Amino acid sequence: MFGLPKNLGLKKDIWVLLSSILIVHIAAYLIVPIFPILLKNIKNLTPSEVGLVIGAGSLFIQLGSIIAGIIADRIGNKLTIVIGNGMQFIALFGLGLSTSTTALVLFSSLNGVGTGIYVPTTKAAISYLAREDNTTTAFSLRAVFANVGTSIAGIFVLFFASNVNFYGGAVIYGFLMILSWILLPEGCGGQPCPTLPFREYINIFKHRTFIIFSLISALIWGIHTQLGLLLPLRGEAILNNPNRIGIIWTITSVIVIFVQPIISRGFLEKRSPILALIMGTLLLGVGIALIGWATTFSFLLICSTIFIVGQMFMMPTLDNITKLIADPNLLGAYFAVANFASGIGGALGAFASGRLVDTYGIVDSPIPWLIYGLLSGIVAFLLSLPSMRTINKK
Repeated sequence: MFGLPKNLGLKKDIWVLLSSILIVHIAAYLIVPIFPILLKNIKNLTPSEVGLVIGAGSLFIQLGSIIAGIIADRIGNKLTIVIGNGMQFIALFGLGLSTSTTALVLFSSLNGVGTGIYVPTTKAAISYLAREDNTTTAFSLRAVFANVGTSIAGIFVLFFASNVNFYGGAVIYGFLMILSWILLPEGCGGQPCPTLPFREYINIFKHRTFIIFSLISALIWGIHTQLGLLLPLRGEAILNNPNRIGIIWTITSVIVIFVQPIISRGFLEKRSPILALIMGTLLLGVGIALIGWATTFSFLLICSTIFIVGQMFMMPTLDNITKLIADPNLLGAYFAVANFASGIGGALGAFASGRLVDTYGIVDSPIPWLIYGLLSGIVAFLLSLPSMRTINKK
């Protein structure tokens, strides 16, 4: 299937998790491709306020990650995922109803908490369920299923791009909450969760390699966040029909569905994970930087494709490295801290972009786009330092 071996050897419960990830991405990407446009045109926010609302969501992912790290290994992945979906359900209804900046920030923050709970918990659940020899395959399939959901949502966005999208996303989250409660296994991968004293979690922050890696990954996520903010704003400025941005998400998601397994088996499973991250980060930076020179739909699609190829190198590798260097008894907590770092990076990236767009405009100056490209080069250099070379495949 799509370049993967016929006998994947994955448990049924992993397929349930992958299906839930697909559904989550349908709900999320009814909003993501047009979120800045909805905030700007329907909610009447300035670019700085748009960055504030989006950044608040990314920032509060860290709170959700902390909650996930504390409760996932204690009450089990199933209940933790249901709690996260419930928060996202409430948040999207709130975003649809809200008109003030304060309310939008609050509900975006709640959505961030729900996302912060859901994402690391599903990653930890996959890690518990996957065998050592098919972990990369499982995380690659996670990317494939996520992009199937994204591509489906992108088609809907082409025809439906209004405040109603918030309510549609909320209904899907409500459905998923019920589905997760019925189908997901109890405990941690169908087994009792490890019962460790709280002080054991402090040892994570003494794990030097993991902390350095988390700081660098925060910078990577700061770059990654830019596509969801800058692509819609640039598209609105240069395209007659900004709803066509949804088609870009659909096309790039279809590319991921077919190409991600090929990259995973042909490169990620054979090469150094740090090399994969360096390549991914540079491609992210190039894709974002080129958006600043895009004046047509086709050029925007090319820029987004370059970015998405970088994402295909980056995302499974980040997850696999986290599992490689984590304490097996604290997988949920390690993934929570990793997600905490991504939330911080995403929030800072969104805040900074909002200010850059306010200062330089979305079409008036090359300075913001040069900054994004330079940042990706700096991160690639940090990944090449000796302290990162100790991370190798087992």
